[in-house]
Amino acid sequence: MAAQESQSWGHRLWPAATFQFALIAGVTQLKTAANALVLSRFESHALPYLYLVGALLVAALTVLPRKEPNAPTESLSVLTGVGGLVVMGLAAGLSVGQRVPALVLYLFVDAFTTFISLRFWGRMASAFDAREARRAFTALNGVGMAGGMLGGLLVHTLAERLGTASIVVGGALALYAAAVAFHFHQEEAPRPSRARHITTAVAPWEYLATSSYARVLAGLAVSFALLSSFVDYFFRLRVERTLSEDGLAALFGSLQLWIGLVCVIFQLVLAERLLKRLGLMRYLALLPAAMAPLAVASLVTKDLWPVHLLRLLENAVNYSLLPVGVQLLYAAVPDTEREALRGAVDGILRKAGTVVAGVLLIGAGRSADGLSMALAVLALCVVLGVLLLRLRPAYVEALGEQVGAHEEDEELGREDRRLLVEALGASAPERVLHAVELMEQSELPLRPHLSLLLRHTNERVQERGVSLAMDLGATETAPLLEELVSQGPRRARDGAVWALAKLAPGRAEVLLPPLLQSADVGLRCAAVGALLHGQSRAAALVSLGVLSGRGLQAPVADRREVARLFGRVKDPTFIPMLTPFLNDPDSSVRRVAVRSVGEGGYVKLAPRLLTFLTWREERREAREALAALGDEVTPMLEATLNDLSAPLAMRLQVPRVLRHIGTSAALHALLFSNVRDDARLHFRIGAELSRLRDEHPEHPVDEDRVREALGRRREVYRALLEPFLDLRAELGEHSLLTRATGDRLDQALELSFFLLGLLHPPQVMRRVHQHVAGQDTRRRAYALELLETLTHEEDRALVREQVEAHHRDLPPGATGQLEAHLAWLCRSEDVVLRACARHVAGRIGMDLPPPQEGDMSQATVQKLFLLEEVHVFSQNDVDDVAAVAAIAREARFRAGERVYSEGDPGDALYVIIEGAVDALSSGEHVLRMRAKETFGDLSLLDGAPRPNDIIAVEDTRVLVIDRRDFLDLLADRPELLTGFFRAVSQQLRAVMKSSETRQTGEVVELGEPPEQKRPLAG
Repeated sequence: MAAQESQSWGHRLWPAATFQFALIAGVTQLKTAANALVLSRFESHALPYLYLVGALLVAALTVLPRKEPNAPTESLSVLTGVGGLVVMGLAAGLSVGQRVPALVLYLFVDAFTTFISLRFWGRMASAFDAREARRAFTALNGVGMAGGMLGGLLVHTLAERLGTASIVVGGALALYAAAVAFHFHQEEAPRPSRARHITTAVAPWEYLATSSYARVLAGLAVSFALLSSFVDYFFRLRVERTLSEDGLAALFGSLQLWIGLVCVIFQLVLAERLLKRLGLMRYLALLPAAMAPLAVASLVTKDLWPVHLLRLLENAVNYSLLPVGVQLLYAAVPDTEREALRGAVDGILRKAGTVVAGVLLIGAGRSADGLSMALAVLALCVVLGVLLLRLRPAYVEALGEQVGAHEEDEELGREDRRLLVEALGASAPERVLHAVELMEQSELPLRPHLSLLLRHTNERVQERGVSLAMDLGATETAPLLEELVSQGPRRARDGAVWALAKLAPGRAEVLLPPLLQSADVGLRCAAVGALLHGQSRAAALVSLGVLSGRGLQAPVADRREVARLFGRVKDPTFIPMLTPFLNDPDSSVRRVAVRSVGEGGYVKLAPRLLTFLTWREERREAREALAALGDEVTPMLEATLNDLSAPLAMRLQVPRVLRHIGTSAALHALLFSNVRDDARLHFRIGAELSRLRDEHPEHPVDEDRVREALGRRREVYRALLEPFLDLRAELGEHSLLTRATGDRLDQALELSFFLLGLLHPPQVMRRVHQHVAGQDTRRRAYALELLETLTHEEDRALVREQVEAHHRDLPPGATGQLEAHLAWLCRSEDVVLRACARHVAGRIGMDLPPPQEGDMSQATVQKLFLLEEVHVFSQNDVDDVAAVAAIAREARFRAGERVYSEGDPGDALYVIIEGAVDALSSGEHVLRMRAKETFGDLSLLDGAPRPNDIIAVEDTRVLVIDRRDFLDLLADRPELLTGFFRAVSQQLRAVMKSSETRQTGEVVELGEPPEQKRPLAG
């Protein structure tokens, strides 16, 4: 794989680099010759006019309709060869002393260079992704500048000996060489189709109008063009009439030689290092930072050295720093817009900057002297600095759009608001409740519309209206609440009792006391709660004593109402009366009592809730209740999280509770949790930390602690990478031990991005991780570029090893190291890795170390490995498969025995360990399944009746996964469902494809191609 990538890289890079070398060598000779010819045969004040005409010519070439990318006239080989022919013709005119060919050559070289450059960099941008471009573009420019050195050396050596016209001929020959070189260029990455190649004159302007990033990029291009023109004019003002035509050519050649030398050293030695060290924006800022002092120096001295250095630096920037930096900036532009925008910005707008420079210089006339030009250069350096400051956030936003890291919040328009208000009066309750939710999210006023909700015919809508009336303090709704108390449906009526006591206490004292004797316990409890803090408190307490005193003799529904009442009254004096309900034999009563602990703020009962974190029915309510108690229970939760003696099942729930508490103390508890702990717990802590930071970016974070954690993730990656690659070579990709080790590497990478999300925007970091771990190489490149731009070098160094080459993309490692890796993994602190390693070591006859406390039970390990090659769990982490193994039970069926019948409840999934079963529909055999295959998959999810009969063909052993246990597992591990769905859908497609060609009397066997179907014997 690595050799293929290297070969592909070479096929794309070296022909392009050779083309760039020859092209720059030729252009260097032509530009120096043209400059010398114009300066010697015309006055320097003619230059602004040439700037103007040259810019208009380039703009005209840019807006010409482009043909299809593969058309012969779009070939760089053809275009460069034609350019060489034109130059040869001009050389003939120059050799006889004509003046006009000098002007034509100046204009042609300027237009031709821009024209070819746009096409060349467009081809390179499609040949290399955003990450490859950093290496490729710096290499291309380094090689190109070597060509510039050669061109400058030729001019410096031969101009005075052979004459300037001979230099023009040499430039033409170099163009021919470039044309031949590019003929061998190969593109591996498909170039984005130019769907709008007919309308390229319009498309980029549409994008410029809508993209702030494109506009800042355009401003940067115009400023660079102005700066280049002013420096060029400033330099020529100082050197005109100091040398002969050939002497000027030699001077310019010498200048190009030094420029080339500086650029080669910069590109091949410094550029990539500076890009990594500084980031793209600070890399580009080197230009104004270096040129501004030289402009100041030219103000204080009349010597030529500041102007020479300024010109040298400006040329070096144009040939070296800018091509790399600006082309990398285009990586943030969508593929469909990039080529057209590059043409508009580099071809039209940049030349528009040159036009502006020409117009300004023409207007200034003789007043454009050394002093004014130096001040103009200094001012433009300041402008460039400001633009680069504005460019960075726009660049980050544009890269974020490329990786989908930004979600735009759309504001509701006037028509949308009108439709929402109209929906409040709809008869369909779902529509009304949805409209209420949207209006709350959009912070639209709901108080004027409460009467619509309270008068609605649906109980849920009325109940929502009552809740809103209480929250908004809508005293004007009291008459409607009285109506609900007297004749409303049960749930809305009970809520109205509470609301009336809050909003109209005087009326409540009149209307509610008779309800204390109501036979309806729900209504009675509501009246008790509403009157406990009023004048009728004594009567309410008597009624409450009667209700709670019945204990377990009361019906379950009544016990639930009383338990709910204690939560709503929020009075700690009732804690002794609530406590028995936490021990109620009925789970529904316990759930209500747990909720009441949180709703009432009863912190004293918080320790009792920890146990419920491990109970199936009460787990969710316990999490919500603990979260409702807030920071008062954070120390207790932190202690539980770090208590290695506490049940792991309990500790796994704590990070989610702390995230829902959402305070700075909760974040601190997660961040400073045990360094050495269960890998799955670490991962869950990281995930909840990232979400908490996302929801509460205002909380401070200990950055040193975060970087320590990042360092530990890097050490985990380093420790497991070699074993993973070697295990893949020895045991194969699908071995459980290989998968488990790969899972830990995946988790280390994702955890690193969770941690980076504490220092940088968490949503963006999660999106970057998604693409770094994904298969789309171009989006991966965008994601890495975004990471490079957003993060500091210190942070990047902590994750660089993990992101530069994803471990699953690396080739398998060496063989012969299996026993050494197993010996190390058998002593791992990771329970799952240790269990898998011990099992594999036992199978190959290795001596096993003594068992450790907390080891997975042998029965669970055996079931785990029985699930090793089962397809429906092939997409899940081994942690999840281990959890499934823990709830699976074994069953046996004799040959001919029925496993289940059509119409039976769908209450379990079956995994065949040994044997085979047939599926029958309406008495017809349709499918045969063997070891490692499953049946009952869909019924496991929807609980629907079985659609067929399943009969054992031979003695069969299966693992049975009960639906209730599986759904309970899903509640705690929702990611389990993702892999399960993916695998089941793949299996369904295979079954459907096989069934399409099935004939009567045939049995389709899963895993076999259709041509291997066998008719049922007998």
